[in-house]
Amino acid sequence: MTDRAAPPATVRELDADAYAAAIPELSALLVDAVDGGAGVSFLAGVTADEAAAWWTERIDLVRSGVISAFVAFVGDEVVGSTLLIRSIYPNSPHRAEIGKVLVLQTARQRGIARALMTAAEGRARADGRWLLLLDTVTGSAAENLYRATGWQELGVMPNHAFATDGAPSATTFFWKDLR
Repeated sequence: MTDRAAPPATVRELDADAYAAAIPELSALLVDAVDGGAGVSFLAGVTADEAAAWWTERIDLVRSGVISAFVAFVGDEVVGSTLLIRSIYPNSPHRAEIGKVLVLQTARQRGIARALMTAAEGRARADGRWLLLLDTVTGSAAENLYRATGWQELGVMPNHAFATDGAPSATTFFWKDLR
């Protein structure tokens, strides 16, 4: 997927069965992201089995509707993903979180992350979830994407998570009001 003129990605919201079937490719996507330095919960050296276990732990949440999984495909190849994670608490039926915005290193800079975010935000809006939250590594390309798509910085927490190399890293927290 290195050709910038490659066919455009198609973003689909996966039901639980399609999500479960996509776990091997989602696992490879997660490993690729971590190998590329993305701060997405794992350290360098994460294995496909560890990544698969993480995705598998969420199948019931996809089935129940707590999580919506959006996956970007070029043909049949998974090239990106994001999750819309709805709050389950009575005092926050209006809120959701965006998680695991991932794009294969070889498919970046083609609008895939933006298309994933648009799909997740559209679903949140349709569900009446108008306050969205997310976090990212401070200074990352993802931080620039979120700013460019209207997300507001809430603040920066130093040493919030370890970078893929195990060094403490700052995290920038964002919010977006969809109303």
